[in-house]
Amino acid sequence: MTLSRLSVNDVRNIVQVDVELGPGVNLVNGDNGSGKTSLLEAVYFLGSGRSFRSHRLAPVINREAEGCTVFGVLEQGDRVHRVGVYRGRDGSRDIKVNNEVVNRASELARVLPVLMLGPDTVDVLLGPPALRRRFLNWGLFHVEPRFLSDWDIATRCLKQRNSVLRQHRVSDIEIGVWTDQLCDVSLRLHDYRIEYFGAFTRHFAVICACLSELTNVTCHYRRGWNSERELPEVYADQLEADKKRGFTGSGIHKAEMELLVDGAPAVAVCSRGELKVLAWALYLCQGRVSSELGGVSGLVYLVDDLAAELDAAHREKVCSALLESGCQVIATGIELDQLLNCWGGATTKLFHVEHGDIRVMENQV
Repeated sequence: MTLSRLSVNDVRNIVQVDVELGPGVNLVNGDNGSGKTSLLEAVYFLGSGRSFRSHRLAPVINREAEGCTVFGVLEQGDRVHRVGVYRGRDGSRDIKVNNEVVNRASELARVLPVLMLGPDTVDVLLGPPALRRRFLNWGLFHVEPRFLSDWDIATRCLKQRNSVLRQHRVSDIEIGVWTDQLCDVSLRLHDYRIEYFGAFTRHFAVICACLSELTNVTCHYRRGWNSERELPEVYADQLEADKKRGFTGSGIHKAEMELLVDGAPAVAVCSRGELKVLAWALYLCQGRVSSELGGVSGLVYLVDDLAAELDAAHREKVCSALLESGCQVIATGIELDQLLNCWGGATTKLFHVEHGDIRVMENQV
């Protein structure tokens, strides 16, 4: 499945563009502030209903507009999907897949899975645990059909348990009901994560060896509660502490993923440059596992200013890995020659962006 057409209206400085993309590597050249990253943001928005640059919607919408719209056509042989997303300043939202209104942004991710590689990619290692759980859940969503429904159940049970814990007088019966349900679904989610993580670590070892000069790099998953005790026992022992703090202190929502180098946390012993390479390796691994284990098709990699993030040797390795994946790539860069050299002769289409306007550079590839 390939994103063959992209229409963008009022996303940051892009007022209106309509471009036809190629199935392989699409390169986007332009100066800083021209709209290159905004184009990537529009694709990400189409696949998720949100931005990778801001948690707030207001900055995404063009200053002169009341809302933004992104529309895409995905093709694979005779199969065609049409996807559209609208978000308004007033909080309104309209998502359509094949002209049918859908209520959940997760339906976008099923049709158009997108992975972002750029300046913020290293945050998966340097940022809070929530980012690593989100990273892990993205992979599970695409490979385990039962994950989303069970995650919804766990989220609801956790919310209800926390609500009971905050009551002046906690009902033992009510807290017991929500605790039992939370334990059941948490153990299922933990099993999903263990199975996924096993496949992930095997692929990561190979990709990491190709991209990084670091040796003895290992990836570890912690489930979010004492590994030597059963979850019901943990909740029983921590009940009084949970009542005092008003929320559940242990569980699936506290899971963590960590990289170790020679047995020490990577964030403590690696340079920022080394961490960038490891973070990019994580995302490349996630794409590979999702494709091979989950049968994900139509995965799009968005690569923002590769030359600014990695040195020449690592750029070559990343580009080789992306080309080997066979996935569609949309990559940006400021220096045209440098951008082209990163990808050799593998470029399908080349675009130039200036002041939010995008044109095809026909004779440059």
